Amino acid sequence: MHKKIRSLIAFVTLLILLSALTGTASAAPPTPRVEWTVMVYISGDNNLEDYVVQDIETELAPTGSTEEVQVVALADRGPGHDTSYGDWQTTKLFHVTQGMTADPINADADWDERHTDELNMGDPQTLIDFVTWTKTYYPADHYALYFWGHGWNWHPGYVMLDDTSADTLDYEEVKAAIPSLGFIDVVGYDGCNMASIEIFDLWHGHATAVTSSQEWVGGEGIQYDQVLAALADPDHPNWTADQLAILTTHSATSDKTWSAVAVDSRFDALLTAVNDWSVALNNGLAANRKKYDRAFGATRSFWQAPMDKDLYDMAYEIKRLVSNQDIKTRSQAVMDAIDDVVLHERHVNAYADVHGITIYHISRAIEKDSDYDYYLDLDFALQTGWDEFLEAYAR
Repeated sequence: MHKKIRSLIAFVTLLILLSALTGTASAAPPTPRVEWTVMVYISGDNNLEDYVVQDIETELAPTGSTEEVQVVALADRGPGHDTSYGDWQTTKLFHVTQGMTADPINADADWDERHTDELNMGDPQTLIDFVTWTKTYYPADHYALYFWGHGWNWHPGYVMLDDTSADTLDYEEVKAAIPSLGFIDVVGYDGCNMASIEIFDLWHGHATAVTSSQEWVGGEGIQYDQVLAALADPDHPNWTADQLAILTTHSATSDKTWSAVAVDSRFDALLTAVNDWSVALNNGLAANRKKYDRAFGATRSFWQAPMDKDLYDMAYEIKRLVSNQDIKTRSQAVMDAIDDVVLHERHVNAYADVHGITIYHISRAIEKDSDYDYYLDLDFALQTGWDEFLEAYAR
């Protein structure tokens, strides 16, 4: 084969591979590498639709992208009350610039060449395409990924609900997608009840920190304008992942709880402590069942989620009510390990007993429903003895 022909074929093949990787037919060259790239995955094709344009324009755009911070948002709207900008209901990718409006004309044209239709935000491939494309064209030393939408930690059928596609981004789908995303320095969940040990374990080793709420999240949630303004402040450069997670926690002042939790190697000790505690609880079940009942009954749970209980408070109540010294020691170890991984936590007075991490708990066999069956396959259940204890205790 002629040398020039071989070179042409190789060049065309490279273009095809790049197009498949990025999900775009053509694109401008990547921007210069910056300190941070912030990705916001906006799943608004549901009853949150009215907040999509509002959050882009009043929270992302006031600062927008700067010399050291790039901001990219994938936004999906659905049929709702907001008819701004022609009531666009397809999915738009915006490279957010300062003062930008959420008009389709400001969406990234190259992305739209391939993605002109409604995307399913509950499809893990949509997440993979978004993160891969953003990392390719807006490279950075550090990446933050915020999930904007509905949530309920690991429970199937809630997270990033997409009404048009009748789909959600469930735990096992995110787990399958994570290897393709690459390392994410900070993961943020701008959705309800996501601060659970099960979700933190999902990102264990794949991120530095996760920031989210143990409770229901209202219309405000994360205040991205505060986060981006601080991140882009030239007087305070070189934000670490821990600092950005803590900053996000500080911004969500309208919600009842919020925490930032380390999920890197620091998280190892918490998994070990919970496993040892679970084994000790199981070993002491016959002698201490009534005391367990009192302890679990006294543990702080959350609005509309009685099976999600504060892990620290649960260990505290067990230690307070059970006289067995080994169980007391194991309970204290859990509390100490939580203190070590919770970077920052805040709550309203009504939640005075919470410490930033929930854990799934049931008390009766009748509660072993389809969610319970799903739970048994989570990494956290497979890695610790917690599910074995629940199986024995909930009779």
